Amino acid sequence: MAYAKRGSAGGAKGGSGMKKSSMWVLIGIGVVVVLAGIIAIGASGGGDTEPAGTTIPGQPAKSEFQDVQTTGNPLAPPNGDGTDLEIGSPAPSLLGYTSDGTKVDVVPGDGSGPIMLVFLAHWCPHCNAEIPVLIEWKEAGLMPAGLRVVGVTTSSNKRQPNWPPSEWLEDKRWPFEVLADTESNVAANLYGVTGFPFIVVIDAEGKVKGRTSGEKGLEALASFVDVALAS
Repeated sequence: MAYAKRGSAGGAKGGSGMKKSSMWVLIGIGVVVVLAGIIAIGASGGGDTEPAGTTIPGQPAKSEFQDVQTTGNPLAPPNGDGTDLEIGSPAPSLLGYTSDGTKVDVVPGDGSGPIMLVFLAHWCPHCNAEIPVLIEWKEAGLMPAGLRVVGVTTSSNKRQPNWPPSEWLEDKRWPFEVLADTESNVAANLYGVTGFPFIVVIDAEGKVKGRTSGEKGLEALASFVDVALAS
């Protein structure tokens, strides 16, 4: 405003042209400064934080359904008469994730020891009854040393009780690993699951040694696992 006031007063001869030239120079400098600021903001992305919604490269997003890659032959379901023709067959591998995207690989016979898979459905009353038994089995010292136990959340359905399954298992204080099945139940179908809970015992060599479905009491569960691994 001081500059405008001085220009309106007239002044010495030739001063008007010089003032006008100076004004345009100052306007030009102002435009350059503004443009430089805009370019700087655009180059910085508006801040140093990572854009919302991005995930760690190679890690899937959080989901109750996760991709499961498999190797090996699918197992036929156990017969209705209690016999199981797949006993002694090589157990297939499951390469998957937890619901939060953490890698979980189940590779029978890889040298890490025996494995027990527990296929669970969050809406199943028998699974809800069996989880405390499995926890007691572990806490009572009945779980064989070196046995890896992995729960597989499968047949998940957001319209059914106890959704989502990840929170369901957390509320139940599930103490073992968890692998999330696909929406089409790839893992359950691969292992011939017929009902819930469905337990598969695999020995250190990667062979299926026992499969069973339904609720078991503490003694029955401990006996089933011990006999399967001893056979």
